[in-house]
Amino acid sequence: MKILEGRIIRVNLSTGKIETFLSKEYYKFFGGRGFGDWILVNELGKDVEPISEENKVIIATGCFTGTSLPGSSRIALVTKNALSGGISYSSGGGDFGPELRKAGYDAIIVEGKSSRPKYLFIDNGKIELRDASSLWGLTTWDTEDAIKNEFSDEDIRVISIGPGGENLSKISCVMIDKAHALAWGGSGAILGFKNLKAIAARGTMEVPTYDKETFDSVVDSYRHVLLSSPASASLRKGGTHGMAGVGGWSGKVPTSVRNLQEEYWEPEKAQKVSEEAYKPYEKERTRCYNCPLACLHYYEMEKDGEVLSCEGMHANSVRGFASNWDIDEPFDVLKIHSLCNKYGLDVDGVSATVAWAIECFEEGIIDENDTYGLKLKWGNSKDLIKLVEQIALRKDFGNLLAEGVNNASQTIGRGSEKYAMQIKGVGINEQGVHSHKGWSLAIATSTRGSGHLSGAPQTENRQIPAEVGKWLFNCPDAGVPGSYDGKGKLVAWFEKYKVIIDSIGICYFDAGWYEVALSDIKNFTRMYSAYTGENITPEEMWTRAEWVLNIERAFNTLHAGFSRKDDYLPNRIMEEPLNVGPFKGEYMVREKFDEMLDEYYEAQGLDKKTGLQTREQLADLGMDFLVDYLGL
Repeated sequence: MKILEGRIIRVNLSTGKIETFLSKEYYKFFGGRGFGDWILVNELGKDVEPISEENKVIIATGCFTGTSLPGSSRIALVTKNALSGGISYSSGGGDFGPELRKAGYDAIIVEGKSSRPKYLFIDNGKIELRDASSLWGLTTWDTEDAIKNEFSDEDIRVISIGPGGENLSKISCVMIDKAHALAWGGSGAILGFKNLKAIAARGTMEVPTYDKETFDSVVDSYRHVLLSSPASASLRKGGTHGMAGVGGWSGKVPTSVRNLQEEYWEPEKAQKVSEEAYKPYEKERTRCYNCPLACLHYYEMEKDGEVLSCEGMHANSVRGFASNWDIDEPFDVLKIHSLCNKYGLDVDGVSATVAWAIECFEEGIIDENDTYGLKLKWGNSKDLIKLVEQIALRKDFGNLLAEGVNNASQTIGRGSEKYAMQIKGVGINEQGVHSHKGWSLAIATSTRGSGHLSGAPQTENRQIPAEVGKWLFNCPDAGVPGSYDGKGKLVAWFEKYKVIIDSIGICYFDAGWYEVALSDIKNFTRMYSAYTGENITPEEMWTRAEWVLNIERAFNTLHAGFSRKDDYLPNRIMEEPLNVGPFKGEYMVREKFDEMLDEYYEAQGLDKKTGLQTREQLADLGMDFLVDYLGL
């Protein structure tokens, strides 16, 4: 049997050289995040600066991207994190990933730096670097339109950076199809420094399947469970905006209020920015490639003669710009969301950094002399909108905030560090970090720094029954938000599961995150065997997920010096109880957190005292190359 090989593009922007090669490691790590991690750990020296010519950006589809599997739209971006110095990975939807595969390739490795703006065009197997001088300075929306107009082809798919990336904002990102973000680690700035404005793909090739009949049969069974799920029905009804935005439909879903001071926002404010309140402005529902859920909204609103049309508004934007900044004007929240998309800014990074600045202003640590006259008050959307634009342009006070919350607080000093909500240098825009113990632990231990899309379980938010928690995860309290019991093992399980999801190239919403009935990875091993012709057991797939996590940890150890001390939450979460709402009185008890962390490290095979890998653990996993990499 012939082992499949991924089709990889390597483009050196310094020399203009483009080469292609085949890689068995692409399928060995299932593509996506796993393949990107493998390239980075093998090719990047520890002294390389994130925003530099030497850093590399790997953009990789998953092995199932572009197939009949529901939600198989995803593409991963892996690079060295501009905020933490460790690993950075992100997963984005839309249509670019499937188009790249139809254009003949599975992944792109970007290295070097061009002397002038370029964009990469991949057209049915043909690859060229094209001049992007006329695109420089454009928003991501205008960049996409310009490239499509250049070729008179609306079917071309584009990822691009905006002014945020061009101006090297460390909280900038890469945008897919105007509304989907590869948003972590300052990826926009890294490509901006390299003078790569965009990548465009056009293709009509078919990705071959070894046993299409069996693959489609397994997918049909998977789709049946997905579409039978109450969780899926809820996502189809209101998206994450409806399910989790500022209280969700129940009003009890936690949010972030005024820089994580509370988790319950005043109902009269929350109602103004609820999914139901936006319904009159919804023109259509939109979806990523081959997704039955259509969880995105396309809104059109008008205020004072200004008309705003925008796709998106996931829970992160509603939380990040409404409750976290105390803005209850729906038009203004949508406008800030749209500015982040157009300028290529990371919603979470912008939310955390500006919330810190507002609290510092309210506390008198900074004033209008620091902010160039802006009044950074809770709810003052007029000045906060100006600040978002300044961050993208690195203008006035935005120049400092473009460094991210941790760097900005270190520069200001004056005790402002206390209000910087960050982990591993990456800002937090999150819900439930006081009250939902497993969710919060996963945010703390994330290898990329902060963020729930590493290993945070939805089981607590879904409040699954004890029997289901026991059956699936050997954790009866998996659905109990305030319980610490078994949460370390639960998070370790979900971290490995998320590696698989990010690598094979499907959306978490179409997997076992919301609907735990889909969390059995036998679904994916059957699909993988039918798709590639290579038989793989669930145990083998799980082990490969462990390899990826250990690659990330080793990278973090060598490049950023992370250890147990970096897997903790901000003091606010561990010392200040909530004062209002359904979870009043909750906070993360430090002693209990340490017990969870010990359990988590044990489940991951790490040394409890240091949080680091051991020679024995890596040898047991067959990862002797990491023993040498770390000098163990």
